[in-house]
Amino acid sequence: MRPFALLLALPLVAQAPEPLPLPAPLPSKTTLQEALKARRTERKLGGPALALDEAAALLWAAQGENRPNRRTVPSARARYPLELILVTEGSATLPKGSYRYLPKTHALARLSGQGVAELGGKLKGLQAWIAQSPSLVVVAGVPARLGGDARHQERYTFWEAGAASQALLLQAAALALGAGTASGLDLEALKRALPLASGEEAFVVLALGHPR
Repeated sequence: MRPFALLLALPLVAQAPEPLPLPAPLPSKTTLQEALKARRTERKLGGPALALDEAAALLWAAQGENRPNRRTVPSARARYPLELILVTEGSATLPKGSYRYLPKTHALARLSGQGVAELGGKLKGLQAWIAQSPSLVVVAGVPARLGGDARHQERYTFWEAGAASQALLLQAAALALGAGTASGLDLEALKRALPLASGEEAFVVLALGHPR
C-alpha cells in the first residue's frame, strides 16, 4: 500500500477543540450596594441564553483570577477545589453546549454539545422553571484538593461553593439578568448526566436568563 493510501486508511482521532477565550469583564456601572438590593430569586427566566461577554463576567466573578494564582473567592490554603460548568442553550456569541471554566486562562473548554434541554431530560422530577432556563451554571468541586480528613474537605468546599454562588448572583444582578438557586435536585444524577470528572461532586446549580 502506498504511504498516502496508508494514511487514508488510518482511523481519524478526534481532537479536543481549542478553549474558547473569554473577553475581560467590562467595568460595572452598578455599585455593590445596588447589586445587593437588586439580587432576588427569579423563576421566570427567558432567552436569549447568555452572551459570551455575560458568561465571561459571571464566571470571572465566581472563580476568576483577580491577581496571579489567586481568585475572586477566598479558598482554604488557596487550594481552590471548585470547578464551574456552564450549560447553555446557546446565543449569537456563545454556541449551545456544556463548558468548563478555566480560571487560569479565563476561557471555556467545551465538554459536549449538551444544552439545558438535553441535560434536563436526564434528570427526573426537575422543576419546570429550571428545565426551561436558557443557561445553568453548576458549581462543582474536588474536595480532596483540600487535603485533611473528609469532614474538613466537605465543610470547606461547601463554604466556598456558597461564596462563589453569591458572587455570581450579585454579578447577575449587576447585569440585570434573572437568576435563581436551584434546590431539590438529585446531585448524584446530575453528576452522572453532565458527566463530571473522577473525584468531582456537584454542589449548587444556578439558573440564569432574562426576567420574563
